[in-house]
Amino acid sequence: MKKQNVSNVERIRESYKGRPYLDPTYDPAFKEFFDDETTLKEFLNHLLHLEGKEKIEQLTFSFDNHLRLRTPYLKEIVFDIYATTASGRFINIEMQRANHSFFLDRVILYNAFLTINAKQSLERSLDFQALRDFEKQHKLYELPETISIWVCNFDLKETNGKYIDTWNLYSDAAIREGNAIPITQKNKYIIVNLTRFTKSLKEIKNPEDAWLYLLKNAGKFDKIQEFENFALDSALERIRVDFAGEELLNAQESSMLTQGEINCRLAEIALKTEEFQRKNEAFLQQSKAFQQQSKAFQQQKEEFQQQKEEFQRKSEELNHKTEEFQRKSEELNHKTEEFQRKSEKLRLEKEKMNVEYQKIFAEKHAMAKALLQDGVAIEVIAKNFGLSVEEIRAL
Repeated sequence: MKKQNVSNVERIRESYKGRPYLDPTYDPAFKEFFDDETTLKEFLNHLLHLEGKEKIEQLTFSFDNHLRLRTPYLKEIVFDIYATTASGRFINIEMQRANHSFFLDRVILYNAFLTINAKQSLERSLDFQALRDFEKQHKLYELPETISIWVCNFDLKETNGKYIDTWNLYSDAAIREGNAIPITQKNKYIIVNLTRFTKSLKEIKNPEDAWLYLLKNAGKFDKIQEFENFALDSALERIRVDFAGEELLNAQESSMLTQGEINCRLAEIALKTEEFQRKNEAFLQQSKAFQQQSKAFQQQKEEFQQQKEEFQRKSEELNHKTEEFQRKSEELNHKTEEFQRKSEKLRLEKEKMNVEYQKIFAEKHAMAKALLQDGVAIEVIAKNFGLSVEEIRAL
């Protein structure tokens, strides 16, 4: 069994060949990196820019600190590093490798637990318990200073491209007036965006940069580094692969395997995202084609509308012409009727004239016949009555 453990340790160390340090962005190495009061004090003093009386001189800390609240059900969160200073500060330090949904909500939630725990710790302290009742009542809502530090190994857009940002509680009115001053210094967030920290070793000018440089790059070093600073060098020594014990190496490997699983899921998400993008592009193309068809249909509709309007115009013209034709036809009918009426009148008058003529003709014949019988000469009768000699002889 012992040989198997040794073999496993050697196997893990062999996998780090060419890399002398464990990656401190993984939880086990991160906690080992800061597993020293001097190291943690130095890191916090430089990150928070504490000097003089504000400087941390003494602190206590713990890893994987479990905090439980009943609200009304039991809620538990675990701090990566939980520290309290002799001056009464309460500090939470979190190492986060990947973004996720509601990350900012998580930051606020952890700070809320930190604040409530700090308040409860303050009221349990010997100094508070030694106060008289009215002094305790006076401090009923007093809060100690709380600081939430999040070291993020992913690009958090809320830091606006900066590698370190401080978040506080501000007045919206003051921001609009250009006078944004934190309402209180008792509660703040320090957000470190390691992806935006791009300084090289030669560009390191202060201890704060050195700490961030190590957090981001220690796992990538290909040789032993020395900074001639006890806190920095001792932190590096604690995550040196050659000096790491079996428990740390196994925990680091397990953490990286877990990260591997996360990467696998991220890859799956990436594939699904690509599939979604492909389908989205296809949808956009279909949508574009539909828009083109819709545009063509609209054009056809407009052409049809124009044809319809032209048809209606011609139809109206035809109706006008039809009405004109009907009017003229009626006029023609009226004229035809008038003509027929006049023709009938003329026919009747002609018949009447014929009757009169026949009567006159008969009378002429009768008078001519009578004159003939009286012995008047035929020529005389023909001349006076306008008859021919043959007509008189035929009487």
